[in-house]
Amino acid sequence: DLPGVILDALRGVDMILHCGDLECLGVLDYLEEVAPLLAVRGYEDPLEDGDRLALTTRVVKAEGVSIGMVHDIQWPGPKIPTSPDGTELMYPEGNGREIMARKFKEPVDVVLFGDTHEELVTDWDGVLIMNPGSPTYPGRRHERGVLGTIGILDIDGEDATARIVDLKTIS
Repeated sequence: DLPGVILDALRGVDMILHCGDLECLGVLDYLEEVAPLLAVRGYEDPLEDGDRLALTTRVVKAEGVSIGMVHDIQWPGPKIPTSPDGTELMYPEGNGREIMARKFKEPVDVVLFGDTHEELVTDWDGVLIMNPGSPTYPGRRHERGVLGTIGILDIDGEDATARIVDLKTIS
């Protein structure tokens, strides 16, 4: 079971988008107690039939916003490297909006990714990019054994804003 503070922090959202490293399908079932859920698979995650867990990438439409989801921002290509500690993106040459459109096979306004477990909110050529970190296996900037972070994406028409919620501050 996930700590209750995670579900409490998610109450009131319209949808949960999970970017992988879920370890077992029960995590998705548990999160669906709060809101409908769509996910992309992490490298070690189990497979599942149906639409809720995509193999590599997916694009979700929410109001007027197109959201690209991927576990590892470096794969599938085009590759967008991360810094050695996983806390920053190392942008390749070219237009970010065009590069992301190639990655997701269509234009996107927002990109959500996981893998590094390092929370990040940034903008690249008009594409909002967020890694929510991890609530249960936070990245290097966090003390082991304590709760980490989740991300909240607020959408109003064609506008999206992202924020990181540090679960230690609400537990």
